[in-house]
Amino acid sequence: MTGLEVDRLSCMRQSFIKSRAPLEDNAHVMMEFKGGAVGTLWASAVNSGSMHQQKIRVVGSKASIEWWDEHPNQLRYEVQGEPPRILDRGMGYLYQDDAGVGANRVGGGHAEGYFESWANLYHRFALAFAAADRDDQAALADIWFPGIDAGIEGVRLCEKCVESADQNAAWVEYK
Repeated sequence: MTGLEVDRLSCMRQSFIKSRAPLEDNAHVMMEFKGGAVGTLWASAVNSGSMHQQKIRVVGSKASIEWWDEHPNQLRYEVQGEPPRILDRGMGYLYQDDAGVGANRVGGGHAEGYFESWANLYHRFALAFAAADRDDQAALADIWFPGIDAGIEGVRLCEKCVESADQNAAWVEYK
């Protein structure tokens, strides 16, 4: 998402509900990124009272952004020393090019979400298949979608978290 690469991580995981053991239902991950940035990830199936609570927050040296699936059409933008701004999906001020606007299936102010994100991916896959069938490398290069590397990185993150947690939350190199 940010383009940052994990250098090493430490993971602590627990299983609080006996019927789920030996699988864990809660994990805390601390990450150090190449270049000095740090990050945390909390994944939990036991956050009582929280139905959604998927939040993504990116904090920079001068500003931060936050997206929360409880309010999926809004992005919270906070600049140091200024009041927070709520930016709404589908508005032109969020996009630097037409690619972001094209990912919207309905205009701003109307509900959009999970199913549409899958539809956008499937649409891009179909465009890629069609370009490959035509042997149109230029068109294929212009189509973004997560490839096998994204899947490999997801599996690697899980494996490294298990490795760390099995060593009592020891810091492990992320290679």
